[in-house]
Amino acid sequence: MNQNEVDIRKVVEVWVKAIQDHDIKGILAQHTHDIVMFDVPVPLQNLGLEAYKKTWDIFFQYNPGGEDSFVLVDLKITASDTVAFCHALLKIGGTEPECRLTIGLKKINGIWYIVHEHHSAPFALPDETETENR
Repeated sequence: MNQNEVDIRKVVEVWVKAIQDHDIKGILAQHTHDIVMFDVPVPLQNLGLEAYKKTWDIFFQYNPGGEDSFVLVDLKITASDTVAFCHALLKIGGTEPECRLTIGLKKINGIWYIVHEHHSAPFALPDETETENR
């Protein structure tokens, strides 16, 4: 693992710990003011740090926090010297991954910041039998 990957892994781990602790200040710390987030619940996109913060206010209404409340599985990082992305599966209070996470980062003045997050959940399509009955 190169130094950029080590630094990015640390940013992500600190962010995850802040989510588990319901520490909104910690969650926002390594994000840019113009973050773009695509989340599972509406709206389609959240633009800017204030809109991003509101997504966590909503999440915390349904998530009690704690070590098992938000867990990344199989985090993979790809990084150059200035931009990076990482992806993982996500466990939210359960035993099996149920969501997907992709994070885009940018190095600004030597520090990695999260500029984009995409949280998604699979959507089961009806099987052919159900489709034929419509």
